[in-house]
Amino acid sequence: MQVKRFHVRRRSGKMFGPFEEGVIVKMLEDGQLLGNEDVSPDSESWSAIGTVPIFASAIQRLMEGPAKAIPVAASAAQAGTETAGTEPANGQASMERLRQLYEGRMAAVSVVDRSAADLKWKKRIPFLVAAGVSVLVLGTGAGFEASRYGAFGRHKFFPASVSSGSPQAKLVAEAKLGLLRDTYASYQEARDKSAQVLKGKEYPEVRALWCQSVAYLQRRYAAAERADLNTCQKQMEAIELLGEKNVEVLKTSAGLALNARKGAEVQTRLRDAYSREGNQGDLELAFLLAETYAQQKDNANAIATLKKVLERDAKSAKAHHALGNLYQAAGKADEAAQAYAAALQADPQHAASAVELAAVELLVRKANIEQGAQAVESALKLQSELGPAERARARGLKGVALFQQFKPKEAEAELKEALKDNKDSTFIKAQLAQVLRSQRDYDGALPLFESLAKDDNGNLEYVDGHITSLVMTGKMQDALTAVEAASKGFPNEARIAYLYGRIEDALDKPVDAEGHFKRATAADAKLVDAGLYLGRLYLRQHRNADARALLEAAAAQAPDHAGVHAGLGELALAENNSLLAQQEFDRAVQLDPNLADAHLGLSRVALLGGDATRAETEANRALELDPHLLKDGRLQRGLVLWRLHRLDEAAAELEKAKQEDPRSTTTPITLGAVLLEKGDLPGAESNLGLALRNEPSNHEALYYLGLVRAKRSEYTQALDSMKSAVERAPKRPDYHYAYGVILRDAKKLPEAVEQWQSAVALDANYADAHEALGHAFLEKADFDGAIASFEAALKADPQRTRVMGAIGDALFNAARWDDAVRRYQAAIKADPKLTYVYYKVARAFTEQAQHAKAIDWYRKATAAEPENPQPFYYLGFAYKERNKRKDAISAFKEYLVKKPDAADKKDIEDEIYDLEH
Repeated sequence: MQVKRFHVRRRSGKMFGPFEEGVIVKMLEDGQLLGNEDVSPDSESWSAIGTVPIFASAIQRLMEGPAKAIPVAASAAQAGTETAGTEPANGQASMERLRQLYEGRMAAVSVVDRSAADLKWKKRIPFLVAAGVSVLVLGTGAGFEASRYGAFGRHKFFPASVSSGSPQAKLVAEAKLGLLRDTYASYQEARDKSAQVLKGKEYPEVRALWCQSVAYLQRRYAAAERADLNTCQKQMEAIELLGEKNVEVLKTSAGLALNARKGAEVQTRLRDAYSREGNQGDLELAFLLAETYAQQKDNANAIATLKKVLERDAKSAKAHHALGNLYQAAGKADEAAQAYAAALQADPQHAASAVELAAVELLVRKANIEQGAQAVESALKLQSELGPAERARARGLKGVALFQQFKPKEAEAELKEALKDNKDSTFIKAQLAQVLRSQRDYDGALPLFESLAKDDNGNLEYVDGHITSLVMTGKMQDALTAVEAASKGFPNEARIAYLYGRIEDALDKPVDAEGHFKRATAADAKLVDAGLYLGRLYLRQHRNADARALLEAAAAQAPDHAGVHAGLGELALAENNSLLAQQEFDRAVQLDPNLADAHLGLSRVALLGGDATRAETEANRALELDPHLLKDGRLQRGLVLWRLHRLDEAAAELEKAKQEDPRSTTTPITLGAVLLEKGDLPGAESNLGLALRNEPSNHEALYYLGLVRAKRSEYTQALDSMKSAVERAPKRPDYHYAYGVILRDAKKLPEAVEQWQSAVALDANYADAHEALGHAFLEKADFDGAIASFEAALKADPQRTRVMGAIGDALFNAARWDDAVRRYQAAIKADPKLTYVYYKVARAFTEQAQHAKAIDWYRKATAAEPENPQPFYYLGFAYKERNKRKDAISAFKEYLVKKPDAADKKDIEDEIYDLEH
């Protein structure tokens, strides 16, 4: 928190300061200030000292306390105007005088005529006053010695400065030029030369310069020492004594803020400072301002600022390089290359420009790979001028060049070495992740994409890579969490919608998957994969006509897409055309030998043709290529093994399939059939029962279950009542709701949610089902889903006021405190019986540190629910925050009365003890 300082102006017009608030209060208490002065935070706008709350409070305390003696200076002034003929006329007047001087602190006084002696003392008063004032001034000034101001505020009013023409001044000038040369070596030189000056004596402006160089070394090259960065933070108070508007103070603050990616916080001050005529020649000030614009993606203002620099210094390599970075980020290859070339012309040792010139060729233009590779080698020749981060980037660019030359293994090795040089480089991580992804090394790519997406969740490439890697490594729940977050950040992005569909499809949520695939296609009609996977989804749902339309459209759009031919092969199988299916799968394998779906299709064709041996070979190859995402891959291998009468192996494979896809109905049906053939009736019944729980009306499951029960001669045994109801009336929403309630009570919340969703799908105004879904989502911390379900329940039944409180609960759990308070207040207004919301409103205010408001609501909660200990618990802490010790003690004691066996009893007793003592 920044300390406030004020300038002080006496009635005579004399100004001094600035002083911290506490210093001014002390001066009021000591009588150095009379309370009739003016104060100003910036020496421009003045107001009476009493208008500042802290000073007004101090003056009020002095007025209400016992009167102090009239200042000696005042007495002396009065004495100086008196003559021998103006002495008090009588004893009563003398007594009144004594009261004025010593009111409140005098003992009984006897009146004695000592006028002669008084006159002698009066003549001494001016000397005594002078001595007293001297002692006071010396004491006050010396008292500041231990502070950052120094004795008599010498650090503030007389800051140490380097003498013009001295050797130290030469070093300072060279250090400042180092900042403008903008190379790793020059920033080190600036740091070292300013440090050399500081060895002899501490100079605030030199310390500021040193900190600026340290900040650059960290920001540009990640090469600053942690101890140096800590020193800068500690020295900022001393540097700030130069004054808020001192440009060196401002530049130092800006450098540290930019390091923390908080350039926006200093941008206004930088802009104001640079707009002043006297600062127009300070190029470093302009560079920092341009950097804050760039950090805020405000390229137009950044470019305009840098061009103003070039008007003053056309050979500024630093300005040309910064312009090149802006143009490169905007994809303007020609302008970027021209700017980097200008920087190198201005300073052939400006190694960063050589590196970025190579980056333009490889990352932006991408036309002449050989030219880009040569540019990288040229940059690497400037090893001595490259900082650690620049060397790492140059090696990373070499890896990019190798990858573009179709040398992925060499590129991978080079990028891994580059990453060792700069472990925090976003660029190197991204390039290495893409190289690993291209080689299907998703396990290696995943941690890189995860880190990238965490640091920059607004970058679609990183988010896409992270989600894809999660999917391809079989981490579906993590992928679902990631894609849910991404869809909020990229609501209309086709690629994210497509990935969302792939994940929902893998999790056996066909309806959701279909919606996401359609969204992807609507957002980008050229995204072939979205239509392809939607078509394959329709095939599994036996919607062959819909699938055909999508697959044929995809084939017309991308005739050499291996996945499209695999999809057409699946369509041919669904239409019992095994010959055409064989042709399409063969074509897919020709286009992409590593396409798992094509090999799986060939396995199915072989099994249909009676070639179980080839079917097994192709199934094994498919699972080798894609062990995580391949739909029904283990199911197919289980079927092949069953056909080969290797029942134990088939059962083991199908068990694995069931674990990987617990929502599948076909897998437990197939496993049940295998176990039935083995004679394992309990195992068969168990698996068929699982299938029927997922799909109660599945005819194949019912068939095999009938066989199992027939084997046991249990002809009259019936299904339980609720399952029978759902089977016989699958469109009755109340049956689904009741089934969901039973599943919920049986601790099977996911299945319960499915039943309630079926209910609301059948009847959108089914308030009970919406409310149940809301509580289920709330339990799963899906707050948006909970709120949507509760809103739907309230819309279906506006009299269901308790749902308003439940919406507040969802907002509360989501830490949306203001929204929660509004909802709770609306709930209590609609139904005064919902007194439990008092406590929730109070907690929301507590979370926002609005303790005064929280206290009011906690008191309402304790009145409404006097036996509930929790409001008393939090009320105690709220009172403590407001420094109401007695009230806090009372609340804590009441909490212990209500909850004598509280787990935190000892902690609360300690709180009470601390408050009492």
